[in-house]
Amino acid sequence: MSATLTSPALEKFDALEWPIRTVENWRFGSWKEANLSGIEPIGAGAAADLPAEIEGAARFVFQNAELVSGSHDSVTALSESCGPESRLGSPKLAALHAAKSDHGISITASGEETIEIIHLVTGEGLLLPSLVINAEAGAKLRVIQRFISTDEAAAVVLTAVDVNLGDKADVKFLVTQELNLASKFIRIADSCLQAGANAKQAIIHTGSKWVREETYSTVDGSDGQSHILSVALPDTNQEFDQRTFQHHGSRDTYSNLLFKNTLFGKGKTIFSGLIFVDEGAHGTDAYQTCRNLMMTDDCEAHSMPGLEINADDVKCSHGSTSARVSEEEIFYLMARGIQPKLARSLVAKGFSAEAVEKLEDETLETLAMEVVERKFLAVD
Repeated sequence: MSATLTSPALEKFDALEWPIRTVENWRFGSWKEANLSGIEPIGAGAAADLPAEIEGAARFVFQNAELVSGSHDSVTALSESCGPESRLGSPKLAALHAAKSDHGISITASGEETIEIIHLVTGEGLLLPSLVINAEAGAKLRVIQRFISTDEAAAVVLTAVDVNLGDKADVKFLVTQELNLASKFIRIADSCLQAGANAKQAIIHTGSKWVREETYSTVDGSDGQSHILSVALPDTNQEFDQRTFQHHGSRDTYSNLLFKNTLFGKGKTIFSGLIFVDEGAHGTDAYQTCRNLMMTDDCEAHSMPGLEINADDVKCSHGSTSARVSEEEIFYLMARGIQPKLARSLVAKGFSAEAVEKLEDETLETLAMEVVERKFLAVD
């Protein structure tokens, strides 16, 4: 590999073990899928058709590890990992990224910007992109990041994301994972918010046979607000494993997590989340909700929400539900001439839309629902 294979990074990687069954952060998950031993970096990607451009966005396009287009004053190309360490069960994977990542971008915004990043993934092997987002005080930033397969080869995408918001910065960040069903997708993401900052981060999972998502959010300044949103749509032979941590490090902070999973066939989801309130973080207002819509009798959903509160005068709640499509809703739609199969699809789409609408951004909502719609067409 390149000069990014520094000795300290490799030494750390070699000293760590791959995940094992007994680690709590891998409970119910397919820990063997995380062992990436012997997987070589992916080769150069062939040119591929691009999705429609987001109007008004500065667009950056990667063909595998090569940045083939994109230029903006707020964006710098990366040649090495700048991602966070894993605090939710995957230190070996984070160390692998630190040792071998050789591409990505860093965004530093001071005004109002829209940045779109497209990762076109071609061929078999390991791909390790990095993304750093720095929104300076008062900045208003919208970021779209998409991962799209251009063939049916078994790729492994291991990506790391570091998001930092200064005082009163505003960031809306949408990720769409649209890889093929032979691939794996692993994402380790950290965010830190200062006083008065507002972050809305959403990810749409439709592709990949196996997904590991680790999201760690810290609200470190008073009046900071962190919104973490997800829509996951697994079908047979797909497992989506999502682990989250909402960390409140200052008084008068807010966070709201909403995950909506719609499971088809023999699809499987795992959700494990914790709200953690530091001593002195009085006035914390935090919510955590995971809802699973079971479209068949054979799908499988595991949810483990949790709280750890070390302060007074807080308002925190967490919960999870798993249910089938309401027969009353189906009957209501059928009574208006809608066929049962279409009626179930409409109800499920509405279920997903609740999370997407919390972005409160028409452009991002439209893109997210287009990705969701394609998945519904594929499974219907």
